[in-house]
Amino acid sequence: MTKPDFSKTTRKELTKYILSHPTDDEAIRELFINRRNSNFQVFSYAQNIPDKEVEAMFKSKFNLDP
Repeated sequence: MTKPDFSKTTRKELTKYILSHPTDDEAIRELFINRRNSNFQVFSYAQNIPDKEVEAMFKSKFNLDP
């Protein structure tokens, strides 16, 4: 079986492929590195953010009850 051209697959197709081939580093790299959201926000441990505030950020990000 030949690998699909990951640069030409949809995000949904690529996700489905990774679920059935979880050790394919090339596919995983394409999805999580090459196609990452340009609006992503990086949180560093060096930042001085209180635990309650971090918890609130995660809950709002994942639409969890406050």
